[in-house]
Parts: sequence; structure tokens; C-alpha cells
Amino acid sequence: MVCLSEYDYEVLLKNTTIKECESFIIKNSEEVYLVPGGYKVRELMLMGTAAPVGFSGNDIIFQFTKPCFGLFVVKLKNETEEIERLRSQYKKDENIKRLNEG
Repeated sequence: MVCLSEYDYEVLLKNTTIKECESFIIKNSEEVYLVPGGYKVRELMLMGTAAPVGFSGNDIIFQFTKPCFGLFVVKLKNETEEIERLRSQYKKDENIKRLNEG
């Protein structure tokens, strides 16, 4: 199993709610997509029925659930390939929705 500590990341918000995560991600991202639960950012599986994933420059921002600790908003740095993968997936997968136009 992959661990968050294996990546270059920063915690932007911790011990928060789903609504606070979504608002924070939308407010702090140039582009935001709503992905279905089980979607993987790198190898990190996102929990819940749907989760917002945003881009800020070359960084990717998303909500992450850490068992026994709750919800966090996390930024993975320098993730150009992962950003392009999600943009490409959005064009092919009707389960991925775009939330804003930047």
C-alpha cells in the first residue's frame, strides 16, 4: 500500500469537513474536477462517493482521508504528468465533472 509520506506534499488544511475541503480546493485552484470515489491521484486512492481535485500551477490539490485522523486538504508538488492524466481522463470518462473554468 502506498503512503502519503512517499510524495513531496504539503498539508494545506487539516481536521476539516467535506464541505470545507471542497470550498478550499475550489477557492485555491485554477481548475477543479469532481472525481468518483476510488479515483487515484498517483497511487493514493480517494475515499467517498466523489472528491474534488484541483490544480494550482504544477501542483495538484485534493482531499485525503487518513483513517483515524480525518480529512485533510493536501498539495502534491510538481505533478504535471498527473494533471495531464486527469485532464485526459476527463475527456473520456463521464463520471468526472469539471467544477470551474479557472
